[in-house]
Order: sequence, then structure tokens, then C-alpha cells
Amino acid sequence: MKHIQLIIDFTKREFEIINLLADGNRAKDIASTLFVSEFTVRTHLKNILRKSQARNTTALVATCIRQGLI
Repeated sequence: MKHIQLIIDFTKREFEIINLLADGNRAKDIASTLFVSEFTVRTHLKNILRKSQARNTTALVATCIRQGLI
């Protein structure tokens, strides 16, 4: 199993989204919580995955937890 080393400057909003993902929220739920469109949340998710080079949101959240980011 390959572990991703995250040394990334996520924005405050990106950290909010990662934390909401870790709580089991879907993009639609996150959009409602943050009062933004689902498209905006999906764009943030794409940027987060690109920055982290994680394969998917599950890998991203797992890595963030392991590294104590959330």
C-alpha cells in the first residue's frame, strides 16, 4: 500500500471541505452546509485531489487522518 506524503498548503475552504468529507458528507451536503453550489464544491474537490495527488477522496481523507491534518 502506497502512502502519500502531504506537505501541501490547502486553503481554509479546502480544509473545511476535507473535514466535511471525513464526516461522511457528499458534495451536495457540503454545498448546502457551506452555502455554495455543488459545482463549486466539485471544483474544490478537483483542486484538492490535484494538489494532493490522491487517487480519490477516500485516499485523501485516509492520508490526512494518518498525518494528523484532520
